[in-house]
This record gives sequence, structure tokens and C-alpha cells, in this order.
Amino acid sequence: MTEHPDTSQWNEFDWERYLRDSDEYAARFFSLLKRFCDLPGAHDLISKRISRDFRGQMLECEFNCENCKSRYECEFSQAEFPPEEEDYPAEGDDEDAVADDNRPLQPGDELYYEVEPVFINLRQATIGWCNVYAAILPPDARPHGLRALFHLGRALANLAYSIGDGTYQQPSASVALAKRSLAQLNTAIGQLAQLTQEKPRLRRILDTMRNHVMKCRDNLVDHLHRCRERLNHPRPPAPGARNDNG
Repeated sequence: MTEHPDTSQWNEFDWERYLRDSDEYAARFFSLLKRFCDLPGAHDLISKRISRDFRGQMLECEFNCENCKSRYECEFSQAEFPPEEEDYPAEGDDEDAVADDNRPLQPGDELYYEVEPVFINLRQATIGWCNVYAAILPPDARPHGLRALFHLGRALANLAYSIGDGTYQQPSASVALAKRSLAQLNTAIGQLAQLTQEKPRLRRILDTMRNHVMKCRDNLVDHLHRCRERLNHPRPPAPGARNDNG
């Protein structure tokens, strides 16, 4: 067992190794889940197999979920999430002072990635492909279409994590995640190219879709370069940006 890692000093290769190990862990977990899900005590069986296969890589755990500092991030946690508190304005408060939810997102906000143009463009392309998949692709083309959608979704998720709250406090992680997003996007483009060859009658719409995704790839490459620039030339936090590390 290992303790929760301190990632503050990790470089991009440390992050790549961690993400690769995480992929292997997830693949093994779902393989075991498929095998044992219908058996009594499936959770214990899976835990024992995972512990054996990933000995030395699993986080130290005493199964005291309620008091564990990672209880809200651990996929095996049995801890209950605390109820969300309603944020009602106090009597006499100025409504304009408390109605801050409508302000534009800015660096430091948890959902800042949603307003980054590179993310917006890729999300639009992914939604567009969902529509093509559902309304246009014939049944025999849907396996390729679904693979393309899977890789687009993975690219979008990795890009969201790469951007994060826009403060880039760990630029090495942003670089590693941007590289993974780019790899997924390239795979999706390959799936679209194969579909174009197999379905020439749909060439026009598939070429349009692929060109849109390729523009997203160009934007993603620019994002990766910006992340590398931040890694090589760290900048001080933006004024007013939140710093959750203290």
C-alpha cells in the first residue's frame, strides 16, 4: 500500500505514468466487474483481485470511510455526502450583492473550462457528431460512429481537466492531459476517415464533420503549446484568482 501521492512536484512524465496506471486499473476493474458482478460477495472478490494485481500501487486504506480525508473522491467509499446548504440571502442584504451566480466565469472558478473557446468548439463538434450518429448513420456504420463518439468524449473530458479552473497551478498536469486529449482526438479523426471510405454516399456530411474536428485539433495543439509555455515560464497567479492550496 502507498500513501496518497504529493503531486505538487510532479513533472508531465509523472502525470503520464499516473494516468496510464489509472487506465490500467480501470480496465482491470471493469473486466473483473463483468466477470463477478452476479456472484454473492462480488465487491470483496473484486477488491482482493485488484489488491493482488496492483500490489504496491493502491492507496493505503483502513476502510474507515467516514473519517478518511479522501472519502468524497474514493470510488469505494461508503461515506455519505453532506447535504448541500441553500444559500439564501440574509434579511436586509442587498440583492445585487448576493446575486453573484450570474457573473461571467473567470479564472479561479471551478467551471471556468466551460468558457474557454477550445473547449466550447470541441463540445460543439461532439454534440454535432451525436446528432449525426443518431439521425443519419445507418445501423451498419454505428459501431465506427460509436467509437468516434467515445474518443471525442474522452478528448473533451481530458481537455476539461487540462484547463480546470484556468489558473494552471499544475501546468505539468495540464500538459499531460492535453496530450491525452490530442491522442483521443486523433483517434476520433481516424474513425471518421474510415467511415468516409466505407460510406461514400455520406462523404459530404462526414467530410464536413471531420474538418470541424480537425479545426478543434488545431485549437487543441495551440492550447498544448500555451500549457508548455506556462510550464517553462511559470506566471504569478492572476489578481483575484482563487488559490485552493492556501
